[in-house]
Amino acid sequence: MERAIPTDAPESDAPAGSIARSVAIDGPTASGKSAVGRALARRLAYGFLDTGLMYRACTLAVLESPVDPDDEDAVAELVRGLDLDVQWPDPETPRVVIAGSDVSDRLREPQIEATVSLISRVPAVRDELVRRQRAFAERSPIVMAGRDIGTRVLTEARTKLFLDASLEVRAARRLAEEQAAGRRSDLGRVSDETDRRDQLDSTGHRAIRPEQAADDAVVIVTDDLDIDGVVARAVEAYERANAS
Repeated sequence: MERAIPTDAPESDAPAGSIARSVAIDGPTASGKSAVGRALARRLAYGFLDTGLMYRACTLAVLESPVDPDDEDAVAELVRGLDLDVQWPDPETPRVVIAGSDVSDRLREPQIEATVSLISRVPAVRDELVRRQRAFAERSPIVMAGRDIGTRVLTEARTKLFLDASLEVRAARRLAEEQAAGRRSDLGRVSDETDRRDQLDSTGHRAIRPEQAADDAVVIVTDDLDIDGVVARAVEAYERANAS
């Protein structure tokens, strides 16, 4: 069953209250945002959304269309008209749907991995997806992860987290993900790809370094912490921010 979205929430919960109770998680690629976000969503009984999935879905749509990924105007037009939805059969596991088809299991394909930063850098694409992402959080509180959540998407959220880790640790995590998915890879290639993603994401508009985090964000360095350790700190931050 899909996660129900309340339509009759009390005034304190919608829309501003709903966003305020949401959790914004930022950080560079493979810093642990998705794993921590899913675990935190389970603890809070909120839906979890990795906004990167939406950018990947848009990238898939571009790659399967006649649109040139380098044509920013055409890419933006396609995204604005895209029938894109996110559904929650399980609050921890968002399913991304394009035109009624669940494409979630395709969003880690190598061609999408290599192209997604080109699509996510288009300002009009970001504007459109920010609008859609805010709409999810306006309906009910959510745990949302990305690279500009606390600084742009959910600026009203009381709980903002920034997860950081070294390139070496992030590359090792991404390699483990690749291998778990049955894809052949090696640490050198994954490290180069992770570094390339960092460079492409370094537009000045995305929070991929601690100094780019929201002023009120709690920065957590995850190199020497397991998921439980990071989640424990995240829960402390949430409870402190929502104590009143």
